Amino acid sequence: CSLNYLAMVKLSSWKRSFRISSTAFSAQQSKNTDKILASLQLQDDSKAVETTIVESPEESKQQPDKQEAQPADVKTKDATPEKGAKEGESNTETMIQALRTKLGLHDVCNEDAELTSLDEGGATSEEETEYKPDLLQHEKMVLEDLSGGLAFLTFSRFAVVDESTHILIKVRACTFSPEDAKKCSGIGLTKAMLPYVPGQFVTGTIEDVGSDVPTFFKVGDRVIGMVDGGGCSRFLSADVDNFVKAPSNLGNSTALALMQDWMPAYRALHMAKQSTKRANLFGMNLLITDSMSAAGQAVIALASEEGANIYCCAEKTYHDYLKSLSSRITCLESNPEKWLPALEEQMDVVIDNTCSDGYVSSCEALGAKGVLISLPYVSFDDNRLFGLFDMSSFQRKIDSTKAKYTMCQTVTVDTKEEFQIGNEDENTAEKRLNFVRDFQYLAVMHDKGIIQPKISEKVSLQEVSSYPDKFKSGAVGTSGGTVVCFPWKKEGDVASP
Repeated sequence: CSLNYLAMVKLSSWKRSFRISSTAFSAQQSKNTDKILASLQLQDDSKAVETTIVESPEESKQQPDKQEAQPADVKTKDATPEKGAKEGESNTETMIQALRTKLGLHDVCNEDAELTSLDEGGATSEEETEYKPDLLQHEKMVLEDLSGGLAFLTFSRFAVVDESTHILIKVRACTFSPEDAKKCSGIGLTKAMLPYVPGQFVTGTIEDVGSDVPTFFKVGDRVIGMVDGGGCSRFLSADVDNFVKAPSNLGNSTALALMQDWMPAYRALHMAKQSTKRANLFGMNLLITDSMSAAGQAVIALASEEGANIYCCAEKTYHDYLKSLSSRITCLESNPEKWLPALEEQMDVVIDNTCSDGYVSSCEALGAKGVLISLPYVSFDDNRLFGLFDMSSFQRKIDSTKAKYTMCQTVTVDTKEEFQIGNEDENTAEKRLNFVRDFQYLAVMHDKGIIQPKISEKVSLQEVSSYPDKFKSGAVGTSGGTVVCFPWKKEGDVASP
């Protein structure tokens, strides 16, 4: 009935109709509306009932001699009612398929299959955006208890804008980061934050806008941005300030990888050059404390392009892989006690994304005019005091505050903080402008083939529930790539590269 209703809307607008045996129609489509019945007529083919599409008025003028349709009450010659019914039943599906093909319609139930080719495509096609949100199932992954464990929820409802400053986004893809994995284990959350939906970096198309949303954003625009959570769902209502328009030359997974993992790396190197008053990194000694992370490998790619001497800290099993990334790489043990004696006061730039000892070893490795860049890090150590208070997150905040306000030769880079917009603070607005400018520059670098973000896993919404344990066990996240979730893909449809 839904298909026929959509067909009626198209047919009435294009002034077209069908001719089909009334006997076959009543046997196969007895529940159709009177409007559809009125648009269907009988045509005598002397032997059997055939389904044809009437030409448009323009086509009819070109064929004036074409035989007129018979009235609906005329019986088909040489065919009994039983024979006509059987033949009509066999032709009904063919008729429906012909109509769908002619008019460009598609079944709502097949929407999931048609939206699976969203990985490397830029802007979505016109056909993908022609649907009604209320006809689709809304699905999301939800953490409802601090004990951990994601629940997969499926329900049908109208997708609406929650507030006047919000935009309703049909989520094409989102990331599942180590921070998401930690929160989905119940660490770093409070009961007031439940229910929690993971996915902090989101890209999709705007389906509706609130009354106070600037006219710069319109329905159909493709956007990308950061939220506190909610990306692992089919629809998301979020404040418009959390999003910018996505570059048209980037696929969904590539755009998310650039924003989540490459932007911190690029901003870190930018601040390093600014602090050392250098135009580039050529000949500079650069140390990375976690080279196998996604951000660490992004630093390697960007720094090697500028000719830096890169010192990478990683487990021995990854040394051969790291050396294959650039000829300017020297691999070191992860333990600071083993690499510090050889590098003490030798580094021009240290990018610390582990804070294994409160930045002590990183500071000692700096030269007289060197700079320490502190990046956010995630620890999966479950150090909850009395099972409630997350001590590891608390210690991370202490270390970050110490690096930001009490340590000299130190710069803290937090791209989430830079992306936040504040109308009352010119400094915050400038940071947002710089962030967008640098993101667009990375898009250009990718378009020219200079950089190539790595996607380690591509998963469906149903498969997200297993990834918190995979992150904690090291099964994913150690290869230096981005994990991307596609909410409109079915389980098993997405194969890891």
